[in-house]
Amino acid sequence: MIQEDQISETLEALADERTQRALARDISPLKGVRGVPFAELAKFLAGVFKTDGVDLDADGPALTRLFGCAWEDGMIAIGLVAAAILDDAEAGLELGLDWLERLDDPLTADALGALVLGPGIAASGKPVQLLIQAAKELGTEEAARAAVSAGMAWTTAPVEGPAAAALRERVGERKVRFVEGALSDGLSALADAFVKNESPSVRKALRRVLKAWGKDDPAGVCAWADRQKGGIPKMLREEIDPARRRAARAE
Repeated sequence: MIQEDQISETLEALADERTQRALARDISPLKGVRGVPFAELAKFLAGVFKTDGVDLDADGPALTRLFGCAWEDGMIAIGLVAAAILDDAEAGLELGLDWLERLDDPLTADALGALVLGPGIAASGKPVQLLIQAAKELGTEEAARAAVSAGMAWTTAPVEGPAAAALRERVGERKVRFVEGALSDGLSALADAFVKNESPSVRKALRRVLKAWGKDDPAGVCAWADRQKGGIPKMLREEIDPARRRAARAE
């Protein structure tokens, strides 16, 4: 069973003032940051999973309370769900969708999308539109960024960041990916939904997804780009040109 109070106490003990200042300057979530270095956060997360495991049905309420604490606590919650989501994709996806409305920083949005929402949609068989609609109904740039970042789980790009530590611990590999090849249908629907979003934060996330997609399926990402009426923003177009060159070489 997850003991969220003990987790929060340990995180506070691992914090240092220098990291706290740096994190607070970079992300400034309303719930605050403790100041735990990323390496320590990852090590602790892997240890919690190895020692306690996680049962999404039984631990769901505790994980939700943990997500609502400081920034580091939220990343631990995301990481634990990510390590267990293939055991119960629907329960993990439900938690991720519930947490969407609580997002207020880009790093948590990226982690929630790539480690929980994307894998949850893919493993549960739920339609991509479920995620798109949830993000658009909330209307925040953080929810949109999380939805876009879900697309990273549908490419072969390795998962990144301290919140992936429990997943790496589970599989015993340093580089972990959720799919063997790009899920281009889902990526296309996701890109269609957010290509006109003018938030720089959302465009940055979509650019990252297009880059990863273009490495896996250059013809697919080019076909998507060609369907966009009125073209696509320059920031995104810069990732299409390399894909066109890859597609041409593959012919």
